[in-house]
Amino acid sequence: MGKKLWGAMAVALLWTGLLTGTAGAETVLRFQCAYPENANVGQTTLFFASEVAKLTNNEVQVKVFWPDQLTKTGEVFDAVRQGMLDGYSGSLLYFAGKVPEVNVQWLPFNWHNAAEAKDIIANKGFGQVFGEAMAKHGVTYLGSLSVASMGLLTKFPVTKIEDLKGKMIRAVGMEAGIMKALGASAVAISGAEQYMALQRGTVDGTDFPWYTIGQYKFYEVLDHIVQPALHTPGVVEIIINTKTLKGLKPEHQKAIEQAAKNAMDKSFTHSDELDKQAVEESAKHGVKISTIPPAEMVKFRQACKPLWDSVAKNSPYSAKLVQILKDNLKAKGVEF
Repeated sequence: MGKKLWGAMAVALLWTGLLTGTAGAETVLRFQCAYPENANVGQTTLFFASEVAKLTNNEVQVKVFWPDQLTKTGEVFDAVRQGMLDGYSGSLLYFAGKVPEVNVQWLPFNWHNAAEAKDIIANKGFGQVFGEAMAKHGVTYLGSLSVASMGLLTKFPVTKIEDLKGKMIRAVGMEAGIMKALGASAVAISGAEQYMALQRGTVDGTDFPWYTIGQYKFYEVLDHIVQPALHTPGVVEIIINTKTLKGLKPEHQKAIEQAAKNAMDKSFTHSDELDKQAVEESAKHGVKISTIPPAEMVKFRQACKPLWDSVAKNSPYSAKLVQILKDNLKAKGVEF
């Protein structure tokens, strides 16, 4: 980003602080969220901000900005690294070229439910290793947020891997790789365009969060939710510039870390409720659940194994993260 744009950003930040009523706080931290305010992660980010204020007695306040308000989403990671933004909430998949480790948590069928995902991240070393990978960028990983189950929403039933052969599925990035591994063709269509693509038959399905069945009225153009989801749940991150964090009082640092933990707990608890609502909304509109039998799931996992192996080679940290996931699956009787 050019110096003139950074300068304009700095002026905008100054005026924003003066105009939003946060000037009375001892410290104001500016976080940009990748999603709109009414989105699930947007609401959780606001909860994180409220927890920071509460735990610091309003001595530290987090001002949340929404997509592109301060900088383009694709430039946010560099803005945080360079200290022009204090923090970010959202998927790091946008920056997988710089943070390849983020691909690991989006490997298909890596955990079975929200409680297991949270346990792996918080208690089995996943979060620690991911934090080490982030630290080399001058960024501190504060925690993960659940975005509930994400997977195949289709016009056709899926009960075996052969059902996907030749099908056109809207998927981008890591998800496109998963579709290819499963024998489908990935079609790169923006989130805003997929309803019309489904309606017109340009694609046969999409790889998207379940809860959008109701929010996006996908029940009008889709007939099946495929279970288990590819990601149960998908997760995104909260990060902060390390120098910014370390420049705060020790008690404020701890408060921010605790606020992120509280937001993480809240999001993973809410994850199951979002999935339940999606299933109920589907039943109300005649959308069926297609369940992949356990014997067929073995074939799905085997088809995706090369993808797991490839992601593990992205960096030493990626290899450690993949091994943590494999060890957890093995302990539950799932072999790769």
